[in-house]
Amino acid sequence: MMENKEIDKIFNLIKSKKFDALFLSVSNENLYEFTKLEDNLIYNLTRFSGDTASLLVTEFEAYLYVDGRFTIQAKNEIKNKKIKIKTVNKQSKIIDDLYDKLCIGDRLMIDYKNISIDKVISIKEKLSDKNIKLSNWRNNSYNINTIKIEKIDIKNCSDNLFIIPQKYVTKKPALKIKKLCDLLKDKGFNYYITSSLEEIAYLTNLRKYPKTYNDIILTTSFMIVSQNESYLYLKEDTNESIVKFLNKNNIKVKKYEDFYGDLYKYRNCMYYAIDTKLNNYYIYKCLMIKYKTHFIDSPLLDIMSKKENKEIKGIRFCNVIDGIAITKSIYDIKARIKLGEKLSEYDIKGIVDNYRKIIGKNDFISPSFETIVAYNENSAICHYVPKETQSVIVKKNGLLLIDSGGNYLCGTTDITRTISLYEKEIPKVIKKHYTLVLNSLIKLAIQKFPYGLTGTELDIVARSNLYNEYLDFNHGTGHGIGYISNVHEGPNRIGPGIVKNYKRNVLEPNQVTSDEPGLYFENKYGIRLENDLLTLFDKETVYGDFLKFETLTICPFDRDLIDEDELTEDSIKFLNEYNKFVFKMLYNKLDKNEKKMLIHDTKMFKKGE
Repeated sequence: MMENKEIDKIFNLIKSKKFDALFLSVSNENLYEFTKLEDNLIYNLTRFSGDTASLLVTEFEAYLYVDGRFTIQAKNEIKNKKIKIKTVNKQSKIIDDLYDKLCIGDRLMIDYKNISIDKVISIKEKLSDKNIKLSNWRNNSYNINTIKIEKIDIKNCSDNLFIIPQKYVTKKPALKIKKLCDLLKDKGFNYYITSSLEEIAYLTNLRKYPKTYNDIILTTSFMIVSQNESYLYLKEDTNESIVKFLNKNNIKVKKYEDFYGDLYKYRNCMYYAIDTKLNNYYIYKCLMIKYKTHFIDSPLLDIMSKKENKEIKGIRFCNVIDGIAITKSIYDIKARIKLGEKLSEYDIKGIVDNYRKIIGKNDFISPSFETIVAYNENSAICHYVPKETQSVIVKKNGLLLIDSGGNYLCGTTDITRTISLYEKEIPKVIKKHYTLVLNSLIKLAIQKFPYGLTGTELDIVARSNLYNEYLDFNHGTGHGIGYISNVHEGPNRIGPGIVKNYKRNVLEPNQVTSDEPGLYFENKYGIRLENDLLTLFDKETVYGDFLKFETLTICPFDRDLIDEDELTEDSIKFLNEYNKFVFKMLYNKLDKNEKKMLIHDTKMFKKGE
């Protein structure tokens, strides 16, 4: 990869005293997790393609802040020696570094539309004693050349928006809006302002068919919610039937570009609530907020995360579809490589996506995120995504990690399997590491716990056996999964530390959460396994209500990678039950050769018989 010189333009602007520093985050106006590369200024300045990062540019050096998931990726992608990579796992550490690196009276540029209100407030408070002046990057004409990304067709359909079919969703928008407004009214608010695409998708039951990997199923929009009439500022074109549906639910469609102007115009005519973690700072400036009485934690996060009966039924159904597709794709990949076919990681990515499209038929919408296919040393990069022109050939020797998911009309999935491509004996250390990860996944999946425990407290359940081997992984153990929405959606999360966006991380019944421990060895290999879990009520006791997990994912683990001697008794019991279930659900949906692989991968462990 050639060294990127685009960042030199920023260095030159600083040297010419236009400003003193530039601070950016990987984000967009809606602060949505997945930012298109052509809209991602950090990518255009550094060539770092990860979906989470911050960048500080000063006169002589730049600092890219990433968390542990992206350290190896950043090292591989960034070639400019003026860009220093710093691994941090807390936003406060980045702000502390800003304080240390900026001087009294400096002029700091930030992008008001790509950074949250609370983050700017935190920066201002930290830098106040240095009298540092903040300015909006977008108010200036310092243009950076953006990269145009090739668009890859993933579904043969129009870009039309669609309404989730009634059989797959419990409540109509009007009922959801009423519940939200009742909660707001109790606190004295008449309006709720949101740019959260997940919240807007939930409130409207509106989605879209993405045609490219560079797009998402959520509409690009803003929303002002009130009991009498809500306003949806929609970027995509819509049709008469959808407008009619929205109007019936007291939602008026307006132009996307009118949003900021309307905020400025009506800011004194409504008593509004806004979540400062979910909305960009430019919204704050348009509202000219003077008092923190407008700030609330979104009441929708908890509501959205707890799926209702129709949604749970749909999620179970789409996991059957998904299990068939992934099992078939794993067999196909192994068989073709065994026959000597020359397949790259990128080719395999296409195979996985195509099976979902074929098996899902009319229920399939799109991948829930860009499919990760990583061979050998690339599997040690947590979020490695193969590109057509930068993808290695997969051979008959090593590990292949596939992390993928699907959006269907009835739900969203996320699954990871690491599979063996070894023709000869698998190294014992690899089988040990694979089985350690499998034990970790199972340990969490079978854990019962009293209501009130947080995902932070439950995280140790998955990591404890790794800690006993002096091992760990640099990412969360699990994340919430949206309903035909963002595959990473809170507030439920299992992982160390506290995530500021989700102060209340108590696991609730009917939430869907991933279970994905891993082990990564730089320049060697990585192993990650992932199932989706549904939290359910289990039993009432004198100590309170106890909850349990139901495993939703239906796909065998690679039997060849399991060291039976390393399995715990609980793991053997779980696997024997899980394998029976997987066999029952998949066997009649597979062809003759695929059935042979399924029989091999789901055979009972003798220790547990």
